[in-house]
Amino acid sequence: MWRRFHSVAGLAAMALVIVLALSGAALSVWPMLNRINDPVQATAGLTVAELAGAVTAQVPEADKLHRTPTGAITLDYTDADMLPQTAYVDAASGAILGPVTPPGPVYAFLKTLHRSLFLGDAGRIVAGVGAAAMVLLALSGAGLLVSRAGGWRRVLDRPKGSRSARLHVYLARLALVGLIVSSLTGLWIVGVEFEWITVTPPQTELYPTSTAGTVANPADLAGLQAIPLSDLRDLTFPFAGDATDVFTAHTNAGLTLVDQVSGAVLETVPNTASQTAYEWIYALHTGQGLPLIGLILGLGALAVALIGPTGLVIWWRGQPKGGRKIAHNRPAQTADIVILVGSEGGTTWGFAQTLHAALTTAGHKVHTAPANSFRPDYKQARHVFFLAATYGNGNAPASASKLLARIGDMTTPPTWSWAVLGFGDRAFAHYCQFAKDLEEALTRVAPRTVLPLALINRQSPQAFASWGADLGAALGIPLTLDHRIELPQTREYELIDKRLYGVEIQEPTAVLRFRAVATPNRSLWSRIVRSDRPVVGPSDLLGILPPESAVPRYYSVASAPSSDEVEICVKRQIGGICSGMLHDLAVGDRVQGFVKPNPDFAPAPGRKPIILVGAGTGIAPLMGMIRANTAQRNMHLFWGGRVPTSDFLYEDDLKTCQADRRLTSLTTAFSRSGPRAYVQDRLREQAGDLAQMLRRGASIMVCGGDAMAQAVMAEFDAMLVPMGLSIATLKARGQYAEDVF
Repeated sequence: MWRRFHSVAGLAAMALVIVLALSGAALSVWPMLNRINDPVQATAGLTVAELAGAVTAQVPEADKLHRTPTGAITLDYTDADMLPQTAYVDAASGAILGPVTPPGPVYAFLKTLHRSLFLGDAGRIVAGVGAAAMVLLALSGAGLLVSRAGGWRRVLDRPKGSRSARLHVYLARLALVGLIVSSLTGLWIVGVEFEWITVTPPQTELYPTSTAGTVANPADLAGLQAIPLSDLRDLTFPFAGDATDVFTAHTNAGLTLVDQVSGAVLETVPNTASQTAYEWIYALHTGQGLPLIGLILGLGALAVALIGPTGLVIWWRGQPKGGRKIAHNRPAQTADIVILVGSEGGTTWGFAQTLHAALTTAGHKVHTAPANSFRPDYKQARHVFFLAATYGNGNAPASASKLLARIGDMTTPPTWSWAVLGFGDRAFAHYCQFAKDLEEALTRVAPRTVLPLALINRQSPQAFASWGADLGAALGIPLTLDHRIELPQTREYELIDKRLYGVEIQEPTAVLRFRAVATPNRSLWSRIVRSDRPVVGPSDLLGILPPESAVPRYYSVASAPSSDEVEICVKRQIGGICSGMLHDLAVGDRVQGFVKPNPDFAPAPGRKPIILVGAGTGIAPLMGMIRANTAQRNMHLFWGGRVPTSDFLYEDDLKTCQADRRLTSLTTAFSRSGPRAYVQDRLREQAGDLAQMLRRGASIMVCGGDAMAQAVMAEFDAMLVPMGLSIATLKARGQYAEDVF
């Protein structure tokens, strides 16, 4: 509910909200400018009587004194030419310091734009609608933040997702409180202006008059002497020549009327609750009297200029790009295979389309539809395949929100068998949770399965192709799932160095260093707006396109950040097209590739220790992080290989990094030599020291095969139990990251 409402409201009101927010942010500067430019004076110890007496001694035609929110004193008076004037006056002497100048055309333009959009009363109503939209967006955004983080306690944890999604979260955190305050106070002010909200100022019941006699010097009036100047809002002088008129003082507490003859207080009327509320609300919204708070709220409003566009990017990327327009999509009741898609952002539809096309080519009649269209009585279906993504805190995606309930309503086993394929990101605490819940629900009512639950991490085409091979074997048909994703522009990389490990034990692994080849004949403009050699760091992936394939293979970068060179570590796979091609390269050969950011597998910021755990080629990104650790942050590497004399990857480099303190400690485990052990065994042996590091806020980064990652996770979970923590907690905090293959 939150996400759908947030998207719809945001898209509908984005332009109006941005205009109001930016104009409000600009206006928030003026109170601070006034504080800087106004002649702010110390008023401690002075009374209203002293100021009024000093002013009337120099300006007989004084009309009204004001104490501005900045603390400056101004006077309305009539000059010798009978023209009204407003000037700053000295609080102690009453001397005129200079005229008060209006804010200027820029301020007037911004104020009119912000209040009414230059449309008069109709514009004020529209501005009120914009403020209401801002309230709803802020509240629904808060709900989304909590849902995505997994609870209020985790709402400030490091966000996950794409670069635009993370930026959107950071900006929302910055702006959320300010937007709620600004929009609610703006709504209140609009309501007051149109008298939808009643504000009752302090008023006298019966306007009193001064006693007969000689008008006294204001400095001698006891009623004015009792009012500290620091409490004054404004003081209206009696009308010249009218001995019955009185002094009217508005103070922080209310209204006070003072006899100009005797100095007696004739009446005091305290501020009403509605007046006090309005004054605070007005000050919060405009920053008048609260310039620093005004600037803070303005900064939050300024963030809207980026929150809107980043939200639009997230929404656009989440729309299915042709995913629902599937060729040869048979009706549900005539299909022998049904594919049901649970997708939030739309990418799962692309995988469904690839599966649909492959099954159709194999001779099946296939129906593909959103998962919410599920029905248990497909007349001719032999198999139903569920492709399910997970949203937020382990929830169902938008197109599968009703699926579990409908499966739960089934009373008899269906005639079809089924399989669930989950899509997610292991960096999130609730990895593929909806797919797991879906499998559990189906198991209770539909015992016939084609394949056990399979999970696809971060939309891996290779993992999808592997699942497709298993599915084809189960169905008795050849099935190739060559899922093509939209790729960035590739460039040439030339091999400049090659080292081989593991040949003696028939486990060949190559460390390959490439240099980016400069792109020829580039325009001057492209050279200005885009660097020919972008910096590639250890948190990135190098995508390699093997010959005659549109499916890239991704390899973690093992080198320190560089704009010229990039290093990867590749194990030769039996029958592996890309790994075989890379192993056969000679120095000077070139490949086509591109860099893919991998921000979810980057070291957490700060100086707290990092525990690096890897096995085999999983050392690659960890090696890059160690090489880049010129600040000598504490890094402890646990790495597992087979035989130290054959496949000890980066042995010399690691010793160099230990010598210059880029690597704090190195612990190895070899499974086929000496005292055989795996990396998880070494973790268990050092559990006490590791637990101490975790108590101090250390983060963990794991890279390697899935079996190793699961064993490592179990060891760390056991260490965390006495602390009342878990791996899920660390993941939510950004303290546990995995890159698993």
